[in-house]
Amino acid sequence: MPRSAGRPENSPTAPHRIAMIGFMGSGKTTVGRLVASRLGYRFLDLDVLIVENAGKSIREIFDQDGEERFRQIESDALYSLREMNRLVIATGGGAPIRQENQEFFENLAQTFYLEVSFPEFLKRTGRDRARPLLDRPERELRNLYDSRLPVYRSLGQRILTDSRRPEEITAEILNKLKRS
Repeated sequence: MPRSAGRPENSPTAPHRIAMIGFMGSGKTTVGRLVASRLGYRFLDLDVLIVENAGKSIREIFDQDGEERFRQIESDALYSLREMNRLVIATGGGAPIRQENQEFFENLAQTFYLEVSFPEFLKRTGRDRARPLLDRPERELRNLYDSRLPVYRSLGQRILTDSRRPEEITAEILNKLKRS
C-alpha cells in the first residue's frame, strides 16, 4: 500500500478516506454508500459535490463550460476532501485519469477499483442522458473504457463487479480493509 494511504497514525486498519474508482456503471456510488454505512463513515459522491458547488448539473457544466473546465472543478472538489476523515468517496469515472488527481488516490485515500466489463457497463448505464460522455458512439466509448483500465488498475485494489450483488462487493472490500 502506498505510503500512509490516508490512514490515521493511531489506527493501522482504519483509513481516513476510502475512494471508489472505476468506469461508469461500476457501482461506485451504491457500494460506496454500503461501505460507509458498515464502517460508520460519511459517504460523499464527488459528482453530487460538484453539482452543489457549481449550482448546475454536470451536463450543464459540460455543455456551457466544456469538459476541461468540468475536470478542473472535479479536481478542486476532490482535493477539498483531503483533510476530511472517516469518509468514503465515490468518484466520477474520469477523476483518476487526470494526472494531478492520481496523488490523491495513491497517498490520501485507500483506493478500490470497481471493475465492470464493457458489456456490463452498457447494460447498466443504457445511455443515461445525465451522463454527457454517453452521447458518444459505442466505438468511442469502448476506446475510452480501454484507455482508462490501466490507470484504474494502477491506482486501486481491483474488485470485480460483474454478476455480483453490491453486498458481496462490500463484504470483499471490508475484508480487504481488515487485512491491510
